[in-house]
Amino acid sequence: MIPRLAQRSRFAAIALIATAALGLTACTGGSAASPSGDVATLDQGLSAGIDEAIATAMQQSGSTEAVVGVWSGENAYVRGYGDGVDGKTLIRGAQATQPVMCALLLDLVEDGTVKLGRLVEKDLTRQSGLDEVTYGQLCEMTSGIADYKAGLADIFVNNPTRPWPEQELIAQGLTDSPLPWPGLDVNVSDTNALILSRALHVKTGDDISELLKSRVFEPAGMGSSYYPALTSTTIGGDTLAGLAYPSNGGAPVCEAGAVEKPEVSPSMLGGAGGTVTTVTDLKNFYEHYLDGAFGGEAAQQVTQTAPLQNPERDAEGTPTGEPDEAGPQWAFGMDKVGPLYGRSGAITGTLTAAYHDPESGFSVVVALNNSSAGAGFVKTLAFELAALSSEAGAGPELPWTAADQAGLLAQAAICQAAPEAEAAE
Repeated sequence: MIPRLAQRSRFAAIALIATAALGLTACTGGSAASPSGDVATLDQGLSAGIDEAIATAMQQSGSTEAVVGVWSGENAYVRGYGDGVDGKTLIRGAQATQPVMCALLLDLVEDGTVKLGRLVEKDLTRQSGLDEVTYGQLCEMTSGIADYKAGLADIFVNNPTRPWPEQELIAQGLTDSPLPWPGLDVNVSDTNALILSRALHVKTGDDISELLKSRVFEPAGMGSSYYPALTSTTIGGDTLAGLAYPSNGGAPVCEAGAVEKPEVSPSMLGGAGGTVTTVTDLKNFYEHYLDGAFGGEAAQQVTQTAPLQNPERDAEGTPTGEPDEAGPQWAFGMDKVGPLYGRSGAITGTLTAAYHDPESGFSVVVALNNSSAGAGFVKTLAFELAALSSEAGAGPELPWTAADQAGLLAQAAICQAAPEAEAAE
């Protein structure tokens, strides 16, 4: 556990990191990639703005380390924040890596191993509760299968090394299934990816780690990424030093102070986000995935979207109103907001978000080392960085501003001492 005074010292150090980062930007602007994986070829003013946004978000989330990558055309800004953290630091990608399972599915569709319309129950013959669920629905999130994580948040945080059998988590999701209008309504659920992982393993007879390596990671230029053994709780090599506040009822217990989480079982997510990666590898993946690198003709599925806000339906399931085309959408394994496709995710000790605009080529990936603020927090941070880039002429046109997202981050900040309490101390 990190004592409160030590926490305050770390937050002070974060401010120093931001100050140092401004100096680094001034010295390294225009440089190519270094052996550390750091790159600084974006405009110096934009790079400084990114540093400031990261430093603020680190304090708001209780993080002491972060990694960021922003790519615009031939220019980029990739760097780490914290002692020993750089652009090549490994991260637990959580749900930001979940679309690799859908890329794997498409690759297997292309070679005829499986079809998107195939019923999953034909391969998982001993698994009940999969009536009429197809492989495609698992990435479209229209299977009607509920998320397995309800009620497990406290255990994931407070006992992060506990091993989770895949069947136990799948059964947990199926307990609350089916959700309304399976095959029609979109319901984002990590259980879908767990079932997909299991089904593809059974269908091919190969380990998911090997399938991902040969069919997704290597073709996408993800040289540092791997799918870990689900029995392993550590990452080999330099990684973020995970933190989390103890959890009670799904909420952080701030007075207890942040706790170091050096060991985390990837089995809590498994195929739904167990992949270990880097910010640059994630950028490479989304570029390839959204450029149609997986699936041949089936790759057109990747950018087909449906509203995340499900419509009201009549007794036959026909929508009774117009679809929400302007709001957030769901594509094949990822969400779409404005022009950006991607995912954000959380696993004990790490938050990660990765988004890409296939039209402009812009990408943003960011990871923080305290998971307690949740996936929505790091998603908002990624959108703030995208807006800063857009406002500097280095990103796509967006329906939000950096100030909008900064305001949302301030509202989502966790475990912040009240000003009067700070003054009293």
